[in-house]
This record gives sequence, structure tokens and C-alpha cells, in this order.
Amino acid sequence: MNSITRAFVTFLMIPIALFLFSCGKPGTTNNGDKVQPVNIRIEILRPSRLVDAIQVSGTVKASEDANLSPEEGGIVKEWKAKKGQSVKKGDLIVLLKDEVLKAGYDAAAAQYNMAQLNVEKQRKVYDEQGISELQMKNLEYGRDAAKANADLMKARWERTQIRSPFNGVVDNTIPNEGDFAPPGVPVARVVNTSTIKIQADIPELLSGSVSVGSSAIVTFDALPGDTLRGKVSFVGSTVSSANRAMQAEIVLANPYRKIKSEMVAKVKVLRETKPNALLVSENILQLVDRDRIIAYVENGGKAEERRVKLGGRQGIMVEVLEGLKAGDRLIVAGYQKIVTGSPVIVTQ
Repeated sequence: MNSITRAFVTFLMIPIALFLFSCGKPGTTNNGDKVQPVNIRIEILRPSRLVDAIQVSGTVKASEDANLSPEEGGIVKEWKAKKGQSVKKGDLIVLLKDEVLKAGYDAAAAQYNMAQLNVEKQRKVYDEQGISELQMKNLEYGRDAAKANADLMKARWERTQIRSPFNGVVDNTIPNEGDFAPPGVPVARVVNTSTIKIQADIPELLSGSVSVGSSAIVTFDALPGDTLRGKVSFVGSTVSSANRAMQAEIVLANPYRKIKSEMVAKVKVLRETKPNALLVSENILQLVDRDRIIAYVENGGKAEERRVKLGGRQGIMVEVLEGLKAGDRLIVAGYQKIVTGSPVIVTQ
């Protein structure tokens, strides 16, 4: 440091030193006169109910969601259910042209019936020892093969009938009647939103406090005024390296189907409920150091600093675990102008 810099620093330090020397105790002015008391407002700290929750956002998914595709390709013959229509499990949604497969099944079924009648007829002959056991066995084998072929043809024919796998709503239909529907390519989508699930990411640091069965409160910006309750139905076993979060699912009833798939939800997963917690507004707390949080109480006409340890959160209210007790006269207004020992006057 050169001589000019040292002189400049010394010039700055002299008035600071004089100011610090002249400062008296709390409650006095720089001249030693008594400081005027600070007007404050207090609240008596009383226990109240705490519902501690993790707040996250999530995306709505249908509880059941299926894209339906034909196993046998074919021409779309007729839509039996339209887009937006409610269906029951097993209801026919779309029918493909089935004339060839239906004819094949009818022929195979006829062959089986003839083979069965022949077995019944020849069994009487066999019982009278008119044919050998080997001949009888061959007839039975032929009947069984005819039945297997008929069952196969029936299964192929039924594949032209695309049915709903569960109760739900037809959400989408793709080909028009007369279009070719290739095998394995979806032709319709059915969703069940009478119950929905919300997929949400729980931050890694909070994941340990969420478990299957935890209660949740769910709201939607798209549905103002609606507050719904659900349960955590799934908690992932791994944390994503991309966002350091763990996936969870919350299920809830949707009887009027107001909640739609892919809507954004606000979720509060309830972690703990305490009936007698000490709650204070976060606005009256002051961070003095990186790990030192204080509040002020009024005691005998003076401000008294209390270092506090915090717990759960409920909106802007935070739980005080240490540093305050029930009955303390918590300073909630005027605290910005005081230090510990400052004289105060309680006002309404």
C-alpha cells in the first residue's frame, strides 16, 4: 500500500472511530441523552395447528389410457362408437371388414360340427366292436384338430372387432370408414378419467418425507375455487440425475370429469400435522448471519432478541422449534427500528 492509499484509508477511519466511540448503550443518544421509546405492536404467541406440506407442480394423466390397434389389418367397415362417446369394458368400438375371415370361421366351425357328429355316430359302432380302437382314436384326433382350427379362425375373425379394454371415453378415432387399418397401428384411443393420477417430481432433499398413502391437496389454475384431496399412490425408487428429483404419483377421484389429461396441477403433499405448534410470520424474522435467525419479544418495556430455530412451513407462517415459547409478547411491528435492549411502547 503506497503512502497516498494509507492516508486515504486513515482519513476514512477517523470519523468511523469517532462515531463508534461516541455511541452509547441502547436507550441513549450520541450525547448520552435518553432515547425515545419505539412504538411497537405485539402479538401474544399461542399454539396453533400446523399442517406441514411440500408444494410441487405436476401433470394430470388418465388412470387408464390405451391406444387400440388391430392385430389383423383390414378395411374399416364401421365405427360403432364415436369420438367423445362413453363406453363400457367390452363394447365394440370399430369393426373391420370381416367377410373373408367370417367365411373362414364359418367353414371351420362346420367342419368341426361334422367331425363331432361323426365321432358320436362311430362311437356306437365302436361300442359294438364294429371298428377298431385305432380307428376310433383317429376320428377323435380329427375332431380335435377341426375344433382347434375353428377356434383359430374364430380368434382371427374376432380380431376385426376392436373393443374397449375398460370403462372410459373414446378420446380419438383415426381412420375413416373405408380406409385401410394396418396391423399394429393405433386406430382409436380410450381413456378413463373418472379417476386421475398426477405425476409430480419431489425434490431429492424432501423425498424422504413422502410415502405411499400420504395425503395431498390439489388445485388447478384452470379450475379456480376447486380444491381436491388425493393420496400418494406411488413413490419412485430412484432420483433423476437430470433434475435431482424423484417421481411420485397422486390419485384422486374425478367424478364429473372436469379435470383433463395433461392439465397442470398444484400439489401440496402433507408431511405432518401438529395441533400445538408455535407459528410466526416469516416477515418478522431477520437473518443476521448465514445461520442465525432472530425475532424480538417485548419484556418489561424493552426489546429482547431471541435466536430461533425453525421447523415446518404453512404458507408464510413458519414453525419455531426453539427460541420462543407460548405466551411470549412477540413484536410484529416496529421491529425494524430496534435492537436488543431498546425501550419500546406497546401500541394498538
